Amino acid sequence: MYKIEILEKKRLEKGLSYTEIADNLGIHKVTVARTLKGVSMKPRTVKRLADYLGVEMERILQLLLLSSLLGIAWSESFAIEFEKTMLI
Repeated sequence: MYKIEILEKKRLEKGLSYTEIADNLGIHKVTVARTLKGVSMKPRTVKRLADYLGVEMERILQLLLLSSLLGIAWSESFAIEFEKTMLI
């Protein structure tokens, strides 16, 4: 459904813990952890996390949709190559 790894990567880049995010958003840290690990992906929670981490929802969805439309299995190498072409 979502390319949730983008959010986890952004969390790590910012040096934020699950507890810090949870406290700032007013949600339980287990909810944050389960969402960012891809265990639970409720749209409202994903959106709140994306907004908080400064990631556009379109980015999470477009990468996944594009790979599906092209018939390409999602992989980290595909994501890297795709992002390289978007920078050109």
